[in-house]
Amino acid sequence: MIELPDIRDIELKICWVIALAPEANPIIDLFDLRLFSNELDFPVYVNQEHGHALVISGIGKTKAAAATTYLKTLLNVKKYVGWINLGIAGFHLEPVGRLFQVIKVHDIGSKRSYFPGLRLSKIVQHQALYTVSQPETAYSDAVLFDMEASGFCEIAPMFSCNELVFVLKIVSDTPESPIGSISKKIITQLIHQNIEKLQKIIHTIEKLVSDEKKRLKIPEEVFQYFDKYHFTKSNRNKFIQTYKKWKAAFPNRKLENTLATGNSASKLIASLESELVSAIKEWKL
Repeated sequence: MIELPDIRDIELKICWVIALAPEANPIIDLFDLRLFSNELDFPVYVNQEHGHALVISGIGKTKAAAATTYLKTLLNVKKYVGWINLGIAGFHLEPVGRLFQVIKVHDIGSKRSYFPGLRLSKIVQHQALYTVSQPETAYSDAVLFDMEASGFCEIAPMFSCNELVFVLKIVSDTPESPIGSISKKIITQLIHQNIEKLQKIIHTIEKLVSDEKKRLKIPEEVFQYFDKYHFTKSNRNKFIQTYKKWKAAFPNRKLENTLATGNSASKLIASLESELVSAIKEWKL
């Protein structure tokens, strides 16, 4: 167990939600993750240096959703952080050990579908997945089968953008390799044999996270107006959103020049909106 730091000191890049310890152990080893505390509702592992955190949820979509929420709340995970659900899954075809990025998750019980993650076509193959309440043995459709992904996909996009929510599954059982033959050791081996490809995926996701962090960062020139004028929460959010649009239209312009005559939050926002309207009128379509 590591000493509990102030959550404000933890700078994360990726949060992992994994159902079982045998699935999680290769990732724990890869990033030298350490147990955060022995007194938590879910086992949580963290390495601040690498910027990774991991929670072991247990089996089932409800537990996956709960563990995702728990990790977000415990570590105050920022909006730009990537989320990964990694685990084993049944499939209708051999070979066992193939890694897929899931681009569609369909919950058999609720009939709801989710479409997680920016597609990583150059690194990994894509596949659809059904989340079921019991282990699949009939493999009746040409899709992957698991028991957690829909719960993860329902919650994780609330904490980040959907493009940074990823589901990665490794084939563990098929009609020719029944689920009853799977052991903890085999599960861990399946993750280990895909580590090189997982590292490429992780590297790509970390670059996406870095870009999103830059996009969401509020420049210093914005904060000076928060200190100078009274902003309601609604006006603060509106000012930030309007500023981002304004900055995209006028990347080289200084905010102080546009807002030189403003003396209230509403007037500052109105000044930015006025310039945006003027810019739109000048665009040649």
